[in-house]
Amino acid sequence: MSPVTYPITPEKARDIFDAIALYGIVSVDVENAASILDDMLESDNEKLRYARRILDNGKIDKAVLVLRGDEGVFIIKMENVVEIRVTVRNYSRLIEEFALSQG
Repeated sequence: MSPVTYPITPEKARDIFDAIALYGIVSVDVENAASILDDMLESDNEKLRYARRILDNGKIDKAVLVLRGDEGVFIIKMENVVEIRVTVRNYSRLIEEFALSQG
């Protein structure tokens, strides 16, 4: 099965990020090419707090939800420097509640 992609507007991406914990977080990964702090974070909660600070201070270039198998990966790219990836279990509820459409 090939991946299915749902494009997300920057405004909706911020709303989804605010509620992402409700959808069964499997993992969180933050890569910031301009900082080494992201490499020192261990727990998903620390990574989510760090990602929130970045989101509050930056511009979202692209956001998508990618479905692969039984997981959904919410990806946010910012200013060609930061990539935030949150994998969730309950992506079907996320799609429904945020009225996402395939791209």
